[in-house]
Amino acid sequence: MQLGRRHISRLVTRSAATCLLASYPLLIVVALLPGRPPARPLACWLFAAVALVSYLAEAFAARRLPFLSHLLTGVQVQLPLRFAFRELALIILLIRALPPDPARLGLFAGGLLGLHVLRGVYGALVVYVSRHRKMPVVTRNIDLSELRIPDAPPRLLIADHCRKMLHLDVAPLAGGLAWALTGDYVWGLAGVALGLAVGLAGCALIAVQARRNAHLGSPAQVLETVSRQLRERRPEVVLYFAGSRNSAYQLNMWLTTLGRLDRPAAILMRQRWMVPMLGPTSLPVVCIDTMPDLARFALTTVRVALFSNNSAKNLHVLRMPGITQVFINHGDSDKPASVNPFAKAYDRVWVAGPAGRDRYRRAGVGVRDEDITEVGRPQLEDISADLPAAPGRLRTVLYAPTWEGWGEEVANTSLAKMGLRLVTALLQCDPQVRLIYKPHPLTGGRAARLRRAHQAIVARIEAANRARPAGPDPQAAGELRRIEARLRELTGDGQIPDSPGTRGGGATDYAMLSRDSMADPARDAEWQRLLRDWEDAYWRLHGSQRHLVVTGPRPALYDCFSQADLLITDVSSVLADFLATGRPYAITNIDDRPAGEFRQEYPTAAAGYLLGTRCAELPEILAQAGLAGADRLAAARQELRHYLLGPDTPGPQARFNAAIAALIEGGSGPAGAGAATIPAGATPAGGGRR
Repeated sequence: MQLGRRHISRLVTRSAATCLLASYPLLIVVALLPGRPPARPLACWLFAAVALVSYLAEAFAARRLPFLSHLLTGVQVQLPLRFAFRELALIILLIRALPPDPARLGLFAGGLLGLHVLRGVYGALVVYVSRHRKMPVVTRNIDLSELRIPDAPPRLLIADHCRKMLHLDVAPLAGGLAWALTGDYVWGLAGVALGLAVGLAGCALIAVQARRNAHLGSPAQVLETVSRQLRERRPEVVLYFAGSRNSAYQLNMWLTTLGRLDRPAAILMRQRWMVPMLGPTSLPVVCIDTMPDLARFALTTVRVALFSNNSAKNLHVLRMPGITQVFINHGDSDKPASVNPFAKAYDRVWVAGPAGRDRYRRAGVGVRDEDITEVGRPQLEDISADLPAAPGRLRTVLYAPTWEGWGEEVANTSLAKMGLRLVTALLQCDPQVRLIYKPHPLTGGRAARLRRAHQAIVARIEAANRARPAGPDPQAAGELRRIEARLRELTGDGQIPDSPGTRGGGATDYAMLSRDSMADPARDAEWQRLLRDWEDAYWRLHGSQRHLVVTGPRPALYDCFSQADLLITDVSSVLADFLATGRPYAITNIDDRPAGEFRQEYPTAAAGYLLGTRCAELPEILAQAGLAGADRLAAARQELRHYLLGPDTPGPQARFNAAIAALIEGGSGPAGAGAATIPAGATPAGGGRR
């Protein structure tokens, strides 16, 4: 059935492409037909039918055939030219079908040219409005009332405006065909007049919007206003972030930690399209796209800058004097990324525990031991070791593979080599388990074979779920929709399509987002409550027996931790984070290396069960990790937890705060605090991996 649907979809797509490509030359052929009165009605109706097909094919191509639209643009057959071609065919039809009347025909053609003038005027006004509303800085939780930012223009005026204005020729085309059929010029005149009237009305409406936004045309004033507002908050710490669309989690994972600092802090971002992806926070947020604007932006009170990834744009702040640059990363693991040589560009490198310090010692990438501080993982402070109690609950296995990395030499993912085999074994094991599959957000971004492996796993899980009972609370689906609708309302982001942007082909109106995103404790409290309600409804909807595929931002990885009796993962930071639960984990041995060699290379595997590519060890792992008293690695996990994450006291948030204070006050931070012994057999001989 699925193959049948794909076949029908391909057939529809090819038919639409054929109609689009054939309709325009066919219009010329039809326009040349009427030479004698008996052929005139047939030619007019045939022209109307082909014109309708061309309009519908254009609409379909805009939504479903972007590749064809780009191809036609590349060969200089842009959309306006195609519409003008249709209008030219109409003129030819009128010349062939009607008695010679140069005055009337000239007036009709002049009206069509007038439509093109109105389209140009309208487009220029839209560009004017868009450029003025595209302020040099996007903010959240900063008062911009003095800028008097008006509401975003109505979607009807802005959304896909070029295509909409091109359709002004529908009325003249209908009027021209009626003129050709009846010989009555009034029809043609009425069609042109209607098209011009609608175009003039549109220009008048967008001109009003241009006037309302004219005062936003001073980038220097906007930057100065935001800079002054931020200086009044006197932030001493800034979390700096630039990254890809799929890397927002690397920023969001630090928001709670930053919000709990006992020093004033702010967030500095570099891509405006990332701002709507930012999670809830009451901290001031400033996003500046360009380097010149960032260089003009005053950060006079900032003493510490935190970096959670190694984006090339980090250099734009690293060059600023007077700010201590600290690399905090987005997770500690045995991957090479955790000891990237770029880390020596920062003044300080913060790691979770002694394991992170040892990685840099072994790697020899130029990071000095005295520049490393062990601060724990503040994100894990609220993770509970308790599992949910539910009648008939099946033991739950969380499979959370990592992504393919930027090259084969750093590829640690198990998806391609054993992912489908592992998932199939888990779905068929006896006694039954529930599987939660949560791949890395970047999975398949580089390698097509990973995308195919992921799709095969999803299909296998969906097939297995057909034999599973439905969740215990089907009403939770409606509750989820209600909560998600309210969460979207709380984001406060007005949408303007026709710009590079977000969901549904739309883009955020950043001026309006900046204006309306002032900190609101009541709104923030509601947001947090809604997130908890969403999570509760999600787990109730799916129950404790149905397998799950989790690919979106919710539920988050740590929420999946709360459901998992056992974690199966690759060499990644997920493993170290899961240790906070105290529960067992298995780590994939994708090269089937000897156990001693593997644990020597990857210290995080010291207290985990190893799983080879054939998954032969899976039954034993499930048995040992599930029977009371049979978990032989429980004590080793506790020891490894201290080695990877540092001591339990003081807590990681307190250690993080103390490290910030030490940098600002010039004291000796807790760089060496919380040293822990390395678990037996865990000291590697070679470089580590993240």
